[in-house]
Amino acid sequence: MSKNQTACCPDCGSRISFKKFVMLNNFSATNCECCNARIEISNRDKNAIMAGISGFISAASIIMGPFIGERSIQSWQAGLLGGICFATILVLYICRYAYRNSELNRICST
Repeated sequence: MSKNQTACCPDCGSRISFKKFVMLNNFSATNCECCNARIEISNRDKNAIMAGISGFISAASIIMGPFIGERSIQSWQAGLLGGICFATILVLYICRYAYRNSELNRICST
């Protein structure tokens, strides 16, 4: 698996846009823009664990940011801003990681 791999359609191999991929979750599916194949995520357990851990760490950084900011630099606003920035960067990094490493499969329609 190369580092530059992105989410692709399992049928035609065309790239799935990042916006469409981010809207895709464990309980939804999307259509390929080229061949109109119905696509879903196949590694649901891994994605659920990754979402839970990232949500916990993001919430903890936003909650602990003002406390740490007040104790270290006497400014809870700066701590809150730092916590929000950290949470945003973490979520963006995890979305990028999932976009490059997720396994997609085609839904067979009957």
